[in-house]
Amino acid sequence: MARNGAALRTYALGAALVLAVPPAASTATPAVPRPPLLTGCVFQNRANVTCHWEAGDAAATHYTLQVHKVLNKTDEHQEETYRVLQTFACAASRGSCTAGMPGSSVRFVYCVTVTAHARGGDAASAPRCQSGRTEVMLPPVTLGTIEPVTARPRCLNLSWSGALALFPVSKPEVRSGFLNSQIEFTAQGQLDAQVQNVTVTNFAVPLCFFRPDTSYTVRLRHRFQGPRSPWSPWSNAQQGRTAEDAPSAAPAFWRRIRHREENGWKRVVLLWKPLLHPVANGRVLYYNVTCQTERARVLGEDGGCGDLNHTRTSCSLLLPAGRCSCALTASTSAGTSPEARVWLRGPSDPEPPSVKQITAHALDEGSLEVRWAAPGNQSETGFVLEWFAVRDDTSTVLYWERLNSSCRALVITEGIKPEERYSVSVTVLYGEQGGGKHSTLHVYTVQGAPSAGPTLKVQQLSGGSVELSWRPVAVELRRGFIRNYTVCYSAMNQTAKCVFVPAHAHTCSLKSLLPGNYAIFMRSNTDAGAGAAGPVINVHIDAEERSVMIYTILPPVMMLLALVLMGCLLQNSIVKQKLCQDLPDPSHSTVAHWTPKTAGLRHSLVAERSQVKYSEVDFPADSEQQSCDADQEVYNLQTYAPTLRPQVHQNPRLLEPFSSGNQTGATATSRADLSSCDCIYSTVLPSQTLDNAPTPCMSHAGSSTDVEVQLGPGEEPPQPSKLKPYSLFLKQYETPGSLPDVTSVFTAEVTSLHQPFSQSAFNLASLLQLGSFSRPDAPSTNSSTSFSPSRALVLVDMPYCPVKCEPYASLVV
Repeated sequence: MARNGAALRTYALGAALVLAVPPAASTATPAVPRPPLLTGCVFQNRANVTCHWEAGDAAATHYTLQVHKVLNKTDEHQEETYRVLQTFACAASRGSCTAGMPGSSVRFVYCVTVTAHARGGDAASAPRCQSGRTEVMLPPVTLGTIEPVTARPRCLNLSWSGALALFPVSKPEVRSGFLNSQIEFTAQGQLDAQVQNVTVTNFAVPLCFFRPDTSYTVRLRHRFQGPRSPWSPWSNAQQGRTAEDAPSAAPAFWRRIRHREENGWKRVVLLWKPLLHPVANGRVLYYNVTCQTERARVLGEDGGCGDLNHTRTSCSLLLPAGRCSCALTASTSAGTSPEARVWLRGPSDPEPPSVKQITAHALDEGSLEVRWAAPGNQSETGFVLEWFAVRDDTSTVLYWERLNSSCRALVITEGIKPEERYSVSVTVLYGEQGGGKHSTLHVYTVQGAPSAGPTLKVQQLSGGSVELSWRPVAVELRRGFIRNYTVCYSAMNQTAKCVFVPAHAHTCSLKSLLPGNYAIFMRSNTDAGAGAAGPVINVHIDAEERSVMIYTILPPVMMLLALVLMGCLLQNSIVKQKLCQDLPDPSHSTVAHWTPKTAGLRHSLVAERSQVKYSEVDFPADSEQQSCDADQEVYNLQTYAPTLRPQVHQNPRLLEPFSSGNQTGATATSRADLSSCDCIYSTVLPSQTLDNAPTPCMSHAGSSTDVEVQLGPGEEPPQPSKLKPYSLFLKQYETPGSLPDVTSVFTAEVTSLHQPFSQSAFNLASLLQLGSFSRPDAPSTNSSTSFSPSRALVLVDMPYCPVKCEPYASLVV
């Protein structure tokens, strides 16, 4: 029965459309086009309708769109019948057309057909009848106020309205959910808008997908029940701001130890970053810092960390030497953030490892890419990257970032400028163990030539040498790493000369400068080239300064050369022979073969001593003729010799001592080895002037020695060529009644050329007044044989020179 009713309705609608459509031309054409295919229409309430179709074939020349506004009603048999109330039509040559329908509401049913016209005839599409709201495009609504929702910081309450005459959806239908809705919102500071599907069941609706304390720009649109109805145009835009909420994250927190006190306490600077808007969820009113020891003892407020308003980002305080920690929170009108905490190690805590390697690479003039390698123990909880501009004259700002444990690189741009040096360091965090030792490097993004040169200062000026010193220019003026320095100097009207100095040096000497005025300045060199010249200093080199230098240095040099030359001459045997050619030979004297009798006399040997001190020859002090006993010595000869290697000649002659008044000892001498010794003599003045006394050579002073030695088993006497003896001999003028033969041998050895001999130490005044000697073999009762003034004994001082001596030395009395 239902199918029959539908068939009847279709038939009735078709009959009505046939009656409404004008009859076609009676002229038959050979080709009839295929009917077009209607794809869809868009109704605008009380405005127009636009339909789209697809052509059946290419034979159609144009198309006609007909929109019939019909009235459907149901009879007593529950059958719908349509009655055409109004027809709206338009013609087009292509696949779309808009037909005006002013004042016609979309709440009616509309039947739409498209007819293709061709030479062979017309072909119409099947009619499509439906309510106009099925494909209606709703008019844009008016968006009212947007308000925050109390206690719901993520919500905004939207209110909207539609014109009653134009909006074809009633309020009950809205509440029933006949609308599909979307909103478009853009957060403040963002460029891209976001579109979100929403369900609108009233003309005021709360939407809760916003961020707290954020201002938004919002627009709204609807469509009627499903996808066949196109979206309405966007409403007007309105702005609204959500309510504040408690911060959703803790502030970034860090510390720096400034210095330590004598009692172990440390001054710590606590640093934090202001909470940014996405996580602050409102305006931060204040910060709160609390510190405590490992035993949970809360530390008092110190150093301004008690009252911290929203503008503060640091404070400092004294903390004890032991292990402790500090916590930081931020508060808004809606609540308090989670706490951030840093730990500080105690003096006994081991220091955790630092990063293995840190590198920095300039991406451009205003950015640096910093990379590092983790220690590898997998216990790190994060990293802190710090950087600041290195300056000498002005203060600098510390920048830092706290990163999570998975981060191994960061591009930094904050505060980065070209031609400025930056100190970059990375610290590893180990949770409650605190931070390890930071690793640091210095880097430039771009280097330039220094903008100033060092200031030179003259440290010393002597002769033709100038010693200069300087201090490096300020770091902010270097504009790069100093590789070396250039010191330039020039005299008047001369080409400047330059020398390079290493970068680590702070002094420089310019030598061998000729007299004149010099202008000296200095430059610093970086990888970008030479920088600006420093201040010029003028230095005057005077000719007198060079003369003073020459006069100061030349005399010591000349004296040294003279000493070297004298040493060479003294060691030359030929020179020695030239200087002392007339050295007399004592073996050829008149007393060389005089041998005194030695029977009955006591003999004693003089032991070798360790050092020559003096030589003594003692004679009786009486100047008149004096009787002496036979057992008394006439004189005593004492000698001391240094480090001698005594050798006895093959036929040694012993001196027979004479008896003297109270002397009990006897002195004897023998020949000694005098090789390698120079001659030093005592001076003995004769009692009367000698006409033919030998003239002494110029010599060095010293002392003579008389030594008696013995040959050991297997020892040989010294060779004549190695001996340097000199003889002191007594010359007796022959007169009647002379003394018997008395022979003494004195052997003298020169032991030193360094100390001049003192004649006062060898005073022989008594010898000059000697009147007589007693013969040792004469009876004690007899009168002694006397020397008359004309026949006095004379002790002759032989000349001595630094030459090699012949192996003879004898003294005959």
